[in-house]
Amino acid sequence: MTRSWEKVRGAFIASLDAQTAIRLKSTVSAAVDYSLYILTLVGFASAGSIPYSAVWTLACVAVVINIVFIGSQWSGLTRHLKDPSITWPQTCSACGINFLGLVIAPQIAPVYLVNLFVPLCYGGLYFSRREFLALWFLLSLTLGVIMLSVEIPPESFSIPSWNNEAQFLLWIAVTLAIGRFLAINAEVSRLRERLHRKNKELTTATNQLAELACHDDLTGLVNRREYMRLLDTEFHRCNRTGECFSVAIIDADHFKAVNDNLGHLIGDAVLSELARLLNTHCRAEETIARYGGEEFALLLIACDNRATESALERLRRAIENHDWGRIAPGLHVTISAGAAVWRRDETIAQLLNRADSALYAAKGAGRNRVRVADC
Repeated sequence: MTRSWEKVRGAFIASLDAQTAIRLKSTVSAAVDYSLYILTLVGFASAGSIPYSAVWTLACVAVVINIVFIGSQWSGLTRHLKDPSITWPQTCSACGINFLGLVIAPQIAPVYLVNLFVPLCYGGLYFSRREFLALWFLLSLTLGVIMLSVEIPPESFSIPSWNNEAQFLLWIAVTLAIGRFLAINAEVSRLRERLHRKNKELTTATNQLAELACHDDLTGLVNRREYMRLLDTEFHRCNRTGECFSVAIIDADHFKAVNDNLGHLIGDAVLSELARLLNTHCRAEETIARYGGEEFALLLIACDNRATESALERLRRAIENHDWGRIAPGLHVTISAGAAVWRRDETIAQLLNRADSALYAAKGAGRNRVRVADC
């Protein structure tokens, strides 16, 4: 029997898509609440507190309500709605059941009033502030009309006047209401924790995307776009303060021959090692970036011609003296570099053009050397 039930349950779940299953969850929870509510009323009827006819009326209404809501969601009729879970009508219907009970069996008025708070908890999952205010106004008005129209026996609020069985049932009703209230709020807490976790995952993913967007995949250095952003920031800062900065363009000598003779995998390994060496021998205030292909760019802060040339010579010697034979036997890599110190009357484009011209001068002079453009 258990195995057969599991098969039916599995087939039912498999027939639902994820969104429909989520929408049905609150409705099924409401159906459980209705069942507990009706069982409590049966107990009061058996104790003689209310007539059985009232219980059957409320039970029939509850069954019809659940058939309508579960059927409309399972069939997909609510998918086009802003709230496919139709929480507003479900909440109003659940409150309406309690109001109906207050009208036809007012002898246990405290039970209905206590249970009135349970369906309101479901609104915490979906309602906006405006919807909460509208529901509060509607329920307050309805409750006021009922209390003025229906004669509620004064003894219904006097527990000592109830027999022991009725008092026990009231305790059960209040306990169940509190349990359902806490269960719903536990679900809200779970969703809040899940949202918090998703937000952390989203923040991490966003940071990773930002990292990828400004760094080169192969070398791990900042890419050309990020370099230009940093250069623009430094350009505007120095325009305000009157300080100077310099840029350099560094090129791996005869890199095409490395690719042609040793293959692109070795070429990539050379670029990665070259980037590592440049980054290692740069100082904290210097920014090295992959400019494109086998070219790298350097941003130096508060540097004049002599300091710029000294920094580039430090990098050139580090590359020249490195043991490149670890990547490929007999391999030797050198760099040429051209630099320019910013002049207050020039743009970034003009500055980069001067650095590029200095690079071509270094290559023309035989490569493996540094040239700094005249100020």
